[in-house]
Amino acid sequence: MSIAVVGEALIDFIVGPDGAYRPHLGGSPYNVAIGLARQGIKVSYLSPLSNDTFGDQFHRALINEHVNIPVTRRSLCPTSLALVTIDEQRLPNYRLYREGIADKDTSFEEIVANLPDDLEVFHTGSLAITPSQLPMMRKLFDLMHRRGVIISIDINIRLHASLDTEAYLNGVRSLLRSADIVKASDEDLDALGFDSDPRKCAERAFAEIASGILLLTEGRGGAVLYTSGGTIEKSAYPIANIEDTVGAGDTFHSAFLATLWRRGLLRGALHEIDPQELGDAVDFACAAAAINVSRVGCSPPTQQEVLSFIESTRR
Repeated sequence: MSIAVVGEALIDFIVGPDGAYRPHLGGSPYNVAIGLARQGIKVSYLSPLSNDTFGDQFHRALINEHVNIPVTRRSLCPTSLALVTIDEQRLPNYRLYREGIADKDTSFEEIVANLPDDLEVFHTGSLAITPSQLPMMRKLFDLMHRRGVIISIDINIRLHASLDTEAYLNGVRSLLRSADIVKASDEDLDALGFDSDPRKCAERAFAEIASGILLLTEGRGGAVLYTSGGTIEKSAYPIANIEDTVGAGDTFHSAFLATLWRRGLLRGALHEIDPQELGDAVDFACAAAAINVSRVGCSPPTQQEVLSFIESTRR
């Protein structure tokens, strides 16, 4: 069984202490694909890569990480870019360059033609659920429902990703009822404007999910999982030196999915999963995210790295 990922691969130009911007391979769906592969999960990345130099780097990285790339066509469009500044709390701010770029140079038909035969989970989100991408994504979600494939979304809201903010947020909200697993940060839910309290926002968002689960990440506050049977809360792991939080949510989400996948829990009804199993998955994901923030940019850990970290860390 395998997981397929659709969405952006972009270059994060992250500002350093000297004020210079340095390129890092990134993009939320791309990061999730890398995170899953490092956890030993069979994963395919289905969005096209550019034929430019950055596209070559993404291609080599995916191959080196053992991510399947069934779309062999290389787009003539350039790789998307993001300028990333880090504030005093070590949180990233993004300025995106997303017009006429490679990962959007695809179609419903191309993605469907390259879906794995043993597909178990379809993951997307972030810039792949902006208004221009919604019609295709809704068709893909309908297909996944017909095939019994679990749909995973990290909403990962970037307000500057669309000129029409209202249409963007309404579009994200409209997808909640179609998803089985939704991951959102407290900042994501704040953007949706449900409530000023992140927990109340999460409750509102979960109420709009037809079935499945919602993951709320709260940075240093840990994470909360919402299910029809109640909530499960896990605290964050302490990190002495935080480099930045780039890709922390992506690392969290990939580690959570990987844990459920390894335990064979993605093959049945999500609401029937034992709460202890879900709690273990959230805790493992919190540990993976903690390791990631101790590194520059997004660099998800392996399963063994996470297990060793949990064993050696006291909370």
